[in-house]
Amino acid sequence: MMDRGKGAFFGEAAILLAVSVMLYRIGLASFIFVAPLLLFAIRNGRRAASILIAAGCLAVAVFDTVSTGLPSDKEGLALLLINLYIPLSLSAAGIIWLWTGRMGLLARLFATLLPSIILSGSLAAFIGADRALSDALLELFGNAFAVLLSPVVSLVMPGADMAALAYAAILTVLSLLLPVTLCGICASCFIYETGLHSRESGWEERVMRFSFPPDAVWGLIVSWALVLLLRFVSTPVLLDIAALNAAGIWLVLYAIEGFSVVFARIRKHWENARSMTVFVIIIVLGSMVPGINLIILIGLPLIGAFETFFDLKKLGAGNEDHS
Repeated sequence: MMDRGKGAFFGEAAILLAVSVMLYRIGLASFIFVAPLLLFAIRNGRRAASILIAAGCLAVAVFDTVSTGLPSDKEGLALLLINLYIPLSLSAAGIIWLWTGRMGLLARLFATLLPSIILSGSLAAFIGADRALSDALLELFGNAFAVLLSPVVSLVMPGADMAALAYAAILTVLSLLLPVTLCGICASCFIYETGLHSRESGWEERVMRFSFPPDAVWGLIVSWALVLLLRFVSTPVLLDIAALNAAGIWLVLYAIEGFSVVFARIRKHWENARSMTVFVIIIVLGSMVPGINLIILIGLPLIGAFETFFDLKKLGAGNEDHS
């Protein structure tokens, strides 16, 4: 900051903070709202970036509180806490990422996800401890989903039980909570790491050669085996949700390795390909082209898992990078 001058320092901070808040207000872009704030660390250091991330989290929290109003009862407080889950989770994850550079990638990602697990568990305990509150929230979200889904459902399945469908939709959202959060963490951190290393000659090679340790695949296998087992056993719904979240987390992790495989194959035919370009193309196709999103969601983790057993990259035996 001393070398660049205070004006440049605060100017860059203000611009990145404004971009971050704007992203937070644009639908799915909210899951990468912390990415611009992470980029601040490249020229200004981890400490300054951590402070800016905290400021960004505070800014969006104040914005949400002002737009919805201060809670006047437990239901209002619960709704406010639910709204703050994303900014708190992603902000904490961003700060943790900046300070855990010496950890292996797998441990580092689990560390960034820890605040999300604590927050979601605390919210579940807070809401679940009050039956009237949980019933009120279930009815509120059920009605919201029913209103949202009814135009489509009435065309596809006339006479369907909207209450049951709304309940299933709520369970689906809860079952995907941590995996979707991890997607936002991974995207933000990849944007930051690309910005940090993009000028290094070996960065694209590192992305291309990345792989998890072979034993990590057991996390994927065991988690999904547990999900299948619970289909045949009567268990509390919270246990089913927890198992699906754990299995989804491993899917996201192996989607990372699947992306590395896809990029390696593209790189063999397009030597000037950049990992960020391929990443953006996949995100755009997955978001805008119907059907492609399902292929990506299933295909990338499968490719990543198969890479454990087969050399899909065809890079040879000495090319693994477990960092």
